[in-house]
Amino acid sequence: MASRKNEVVFACAILGVVLAVLVADGFDAPPLVSTSVLVLVAAVLPMVINNYQESEENG
Repeated sequence: MASRKNEVVFACAILGVVLAVLVADGFDAPPLVSTSVLVLVAAVLPMVINNYQESEENG
C-alpha cells in the first residue's frame, strides 16, 4: 500500500512530465522552459504539498 507522500510525488511526477511535453510541443518553448516546468512541478511542488500537509497534521 502506497503512502500519501508517495501518491503525491507520483501524481506530481506524472503531471510534470505531461506539462513539460505540452510546453515543449504545444508552445514551441525552448528546452530550458520545459525543463524548468518539469523540475518545478515534479520536484518542488510535491515537497511543498507534503510539508503543508504535515504542518496541518501537527498543528
